[in-house]
Amino acid sequence: MNENLKNYLDEVFKKAPKTRKALELKEELLSNSQDRYEDLIHGGTSAEDAYDMVVSSIGNVEELFDSLQEEVGMDMENRIELRKKMAVIKTVATGLYILSFVVLLLFTIVDSMMSIGADLPLIGFMLMIIIDIVPTCMLVYSNSLYGPYQKREDTIVEEFKEWQFNSKRNKSIRNAASAVLWSLTLVLYFIISFVTFAWYATWIIFLAALCAQAVIILMFRLREARD
Repeated sequence: MNENLKNYLDEVFKKAPKTRKALELKEELLSNSQDRYEDLIHGGTSAEDAYDMVVSSIGNVEELFDSLQEEVGMDMENRIELRKKMAVIKTVATGLYILSFVVLLLFTIVDSMMSIGADLPLIGFMLMIIIDIVPTCMLVYSNSLYGPYQKREDTIVEEFKEWQFNSKRNKSIRNAASAVLWSLTLVLYFIISFVTFAWYATWIIFLAALCAQAVIILMFRLREARD
């Protein structure tokens, strides 16, 4: 009967796009269907009834084909509104990143044209890092706009959609958190180094940042395993 499940999914996925994501979805559905079938058989359900129940629980796979490359978990109206909001945030964030580079460039040019008695390129670099914290925090906020996935029905297809959505959201938040961590690390490194002049020792802050990043990665992996 497991072969029948495979044949059923082969037939369903004839209309699926020839992409890696479609293949992964098919393999995930097949694995989950076979596990569910075995559970029903061990529970005393007949082979024919178990097959019918599993096929029924798979749900409408074809509606997922067009969205394999898109975000999932929200209706079209909310999706468009969220995209507009995120586009504004990302545009402003990009502008601030460009502004921070302009500040660094300006301080470097001024230093090359006149002697002020201060390390202007270094000051410009520190200002650039400080400015970069703002757009980085904005990107973290934009990633938090993704709400929890709301399943429409209790089917294997909806379970896959939920896993896909949560995986993408967690990856975005993890990357943003790492960007904030390293931006703050650079700022703290230069501030502490200039205050203490202990350049021989302040590099240890980067080791601490590596440990913090490892903790962040571990937390997200534990969260994904729990989900």
